[in-house]
Amino acid sequence: MSAIVVVGGGLAGLTAALAGVEAGHEVTLLDDGAFRSSASVQAQGGFSAVTAAGLAAGDSVASHVADTLEAGARHGDPAVAAAVCAAAEEHVGTLTRWGTVWDTEADGTVSLTREAAHAASRILHVGGDATGAGIVEALRRRAEALGAEGRLRLDGLEEAGALLLGGGAVAGVAGAHGGLLGADAVILASGGISGAYGTRTSRFANPGDAAALAWRAGAVLADAEMVQFHPTYCAEAGFMVSEALRGEGAVLRDATGRRFMLEIDERAELAPRDVVARGVARAQGGAWLDASPIVEREGRGFLARRFPTITATLAQAGLDLERAPIPVRPAQHYWMGGVAVDAHARSTVPGLLVAGEASRTGLHGANRLASNSLLEAVHTGLAAVATVSAGLHRQPATLRLGAPVPLELEDRRGAPLATVRTLADRHLGVEREAAGLSACLVALDPAAEGLGAERDPSCASSEALTARLIAHSAQLRPGSLGAHHRLDAAGEARPGATVTLVNPHPATRRATTAPGAAAGMSDPRKVPA
Repeated sequence: MSAIVVVGGGLAGLTAALAGVEAGHEVTLLDDGAFRSSASVQAQGGFSAVTAAGLAAGDSVASHVADTLEAGARHGDPAVAAAVCAAAEEHVGTLTRWGTVWDTEADGTVSLTREAAHAASRILHVGGDATGAGIVEALRRRAEALGAEGRLRLDGLEEAGALLLGGGAVAGVAGAHGGLLGADAVILASGGISGAYGTRTSRFANPGDAAALAWRAGAVLADAEMVQFHPTYCAEAGFMVSEALRGEGAVLRDATGRRFMLEIDERAELAPRDVVARGVARAQGGAWLDASPIVEREGRGFLARRFPTITATLAQAGLDLERAPIPVRPAQHYWMGGVAVDAHARSTVPGLLVAGEASRTGLHGANRLASNSLLEAVHTGLAAVATVSAGLHRQPATLRLGAPVPLELEDRRGAPLATVRTLADRHLGVEREAAGLSACLVALDPAAEGLGAERDPSCASSEALTARLIAHSAQLRPGSLGAHHRLDAAGEARPGATVTLVNPHPATRRATTAPGAAAGMSDPRKVPA
């Protein structure tokens, strides 16, 4: 039995926690949002998997792998894609066993839908367009039951403020609100970097703490420049409209009513997200999502039944897709980059494993395929626990990447958060160019704020740090590739060439607490209602 601290209460973290308990480990799960404010909770589309029903209809795991690699601009790792996609149906079974109730057809078979860049209908969903919330709620209930039995330690009011080092490996975490928690292994699963952007699909701004913690500990980061922008964010409603609507037949039009995606890609609205996002960004006079083809085919009332969350949220803003198109624009949505991990979810720092959006597995390449995020969250959460169970967590990751570029970054609080987000929206968005990247880095330099030379990692801004990492990585990739689009590119960048960065001067606190012991932490068994 090992003592594991899991940081983050989204799908990846909950998966790791539940699997850890089942494997007989002593698990503590930390989440500062009471397990209700992750990106996972907001996932509308679904969970991608080739099931028995899909196979019977002509789908295949090989097709899922091909779609994943194609959407990722051939920058993904074929071996990783093959392993994850092959395990997807088994993961569906695990989630079902943990209480997930999938939507079904009238005959009782699991409903399958199609989304952009998928060649077949292989998306499972829960509650129509509330898949992430449905899965997370099922796992949260199971976690709380285990907590009540004393088998899982839960703290829904705490987050990790720093990683602890002992014996040349990560040995626990220091709570952001005080106290130390020792561990044999730490699994970071606290998500991406949405908080660095002002225009984002997430209702909950993630500061990027996982990336910042790992960076300060000396872990290699990869593909930091690969940020996905969802093409159909409705600013008027403050809400992302799932591309499952486009999978059902909705189309995009410009201010003249022209269906512009037909002229950009033969897949039109079902092209990969990076292609559609650039099309929306450049649409003449703006872009609108038109669901009239669905209404004409399925009749009135179908949208409310199939997309209840979207319908209700738009209604609160006075919008109704059954009656008229809605305005949309791109918004930051997902981070394909992150802490570089191997197939065992290990980072390059012994004892530190990373799961979910915080990790860079190589699955997504330069652009994530729709509904592969929940799949990866489950896969990496399970992989991290399997690694601990096998006693391999103290071995650093074996990466098939180039030598990381040492990057000296003064780690102090720099520009105000509003400034960070304005700069990220302006210079680290759908389209980038050299002058803007340079201007962004100059403005984000802590020295530019005149804050003095004292170094204090405890008060450094994770948002500013992650924005700088994205900008530096973008500078190191002068060509366009997938979601990283350079207006000043001389040509396409070579797929497979991965930008990797490492902090040459890691700063991690020394562990003074034994694995499994908590010093000064809040009662880890309580979860706020």
